[in-house]
Parts: sequence; C-alpha cells; structure tokens
Amino acid sequence: MNLMAMSFKGRCWRVNPTALKVEYAENIRETLLPFVGSRLTDLGQKKRRASGEGYFVGGDCMEQWRRLEGLFMEGGPGSLLLPGMEPMRAVLSELRLLGEEGAGLVKYSFVFTETWAGESYRGQGVHRAAQGESLWDYAGRYGWDMEELRAANTHIRDIACLEQGEEVYAP
Repeated sequence: MNLMAMSFKGRCWRVNPTALKVEYAENIRETLLPFVGSRLTDLGQKKRRASGEGYFVGGDCMEQWRRLEGLFMEGGPGSLLLPGMEPMRAVLSELRLLGEEGAGLVKYSFVFTETWAGESYRGQGVHRAAQGESLWDYAGRYGWDMEELRAANTHIRDIACLEQGEEVYAP
C-alpha cells in the first residue's frame, strides 16, 4: 500500500509517525434505576481522536519539533490528512516532547480531536447542543465558569438536559 504523508493545516510530516491510532466511540449514558437495574441511552457518536507518536531525525530535528509546537500554539481547527484515511477537520489537542537518547533524534506524541464543519471552537460563538448534553458538559469541555455560562444562557430552561439543536452561547 502506498501511503500519503501525514499533514495538518497544509504542513506535511517529513516522515510519518511510527504509531498511529484513530478512535471511534459512541457516547453512551447509563442511568441507574432503583430496583430495576439500569438503562442505556445512546447520545450519538463521540468525535474521532487520532493519536500517535514518532521521531524527528537529522540535524534539524529540534527545528522540526518547533514547527509542530508552533502549530499547537497557533491553535484552532484545520484539515488533518492521515495515511490511508479521508481528511478530517481537527484540532491539535495534545502534544508531548518525549525523552529519548540519541543525537539528531526527537521523540514526540500527539492527539488530534475532530471538529465538525461549522462548529465553534474554544468556546467562541454559538454552539448547537446534541440531545442529552448539559450546560455542565460545556463548562467542562471549554473550562467555562458555570455561573457565567448560566448568565449567558438565560433562555435555557433545563441546564441539566439540553434539547437537540438548542443554542448555547459562549460567556
């Protein structure tokens, strides 16, 4: 199989990572029911996560690392091309410089988290809730203060259970 080079926001890896994992998962909520057991509710698919690790090699290995670090610091979503997969819109959500002995060698790991087309990022703008989400989910996801979030969303009747498509405003 002839695999393409991995890239994010148009910047290609010179050498593909040595390990790559793409995770798909369902968002399942279990509700405990007294004397009956429990009930599972399917809240839909979670966003895909692509993770892995690799090496930058050569005399410019630290420069290669700094370019990747710059993408992380820049933040925001972009097009992620993974070997053998369809492109996806994602953010570089985690980046680690890992210790490894050897001259001209830098080991790193990364995590990309999928974003959906038209979706706000980092708590900016207006979000459309999925069935079963709560304002607590948004507060945790974006690091928002719950009181500020509640004040920005006085139109929401039940902060514990949002309706499908209900608008959530960033504080």
